[in-house]
Amino acid sequence: MIALIKRNLRLFFGSFSNIFFSLMGALIAFVLYLIFLKSNLQNSLPSGIEKNILDLWVIGGTLTITAITTSQNALGQMINDREKGQINDLLMTGIQAWKLQSSYLVGAMFISWLMQMAMFIMMGAYFALTDSMQIDWTSILSIILISVLSSLTWTSFNLLCLSFVKRVETYGKLSSIIATAAGFFAGVYMPISSVPSSAQWLMKLTPAPYNASLFRRYLMSQVLDDKFTGGLSAFRSSFETKLGITIHLQQTLSIVQTILIMLGFTVLFAGVSFIISRRKPIMTNARV
Repeated sequence: MIALIKRNLRLFFGSFSNIFFSLMGALIAFVLYLIFLKSNLQNSLPSGIEKNILDLWVIGGTLTITAITTSQNALGQMINDREKGQINDLLMTGIQAWKLQSSYLVGAMFISWLMQMAMFIMMGAYFALTDSMQIDWTSILSIILISVLSSLTWTSFNLLCLSFVKRVETYGKLSSIIATAAGFFAGVYMPISSVPSSAQWLMKLTPAPYNASLFRRYLMSQVLDDKFTGGLSAFRSSFETKLGITIHLQQTLSIVQTILIMLGFTVLFAGVSFIISRRKPIMTNARV
């Protein structure tokens, strides 16, 4: 199985187009923030709050988009192998189907985690140079662990979505839709409070806002503690809810509750994928 994981990693990283297009959704969100969104959001900040606090906010949302799109792109190799019949060739070597499927999943999770780290370094370096943004380095381990959870959650999500896809053409259309929607559900294109209540609840039915919230809470915790002092402290709770730094479900969710929700989504996606694979093996070459 290790040899198959190495094969999938080599095929992904051996193609610049794979790397670039897997990051396309995150890069679009990043560029839109720089060109359009940042100035609008800055106007909503309470007086006395530094403008570059939003840089940390967008990093959290963009890392969520990265987790979604890169895990999906990595699993695209499974669709490619399925359509070309290479899965059958690999099964004829005697490898068990579950091991072959696991090789795609482990490879996708590792790729997703690695690309999140790459985006984190790239955005952090950019904002450090342009806005003199500083990251609380004590939060780095937490960011790494959250990115692992993100990879697990979104790989299971994309496995479920791709369980119904047998052709590369269909996969391409589906990936375009998900990549486009990712920025909305992660609350990057606009803060969660800026959309109607019905849309907010729709967003909360996916792991995206919770994922972005976890990143943002750890990235922004220290700077929020420093900036929301004195008279500004009364604005902190509403500010965090407005920008999706915290998520409100009857009450404001704690970090532990948010992590449990992410794990719940992961179990749900993985469980449904398992049920589907039992009824209709996802390793087959049936055309859809």
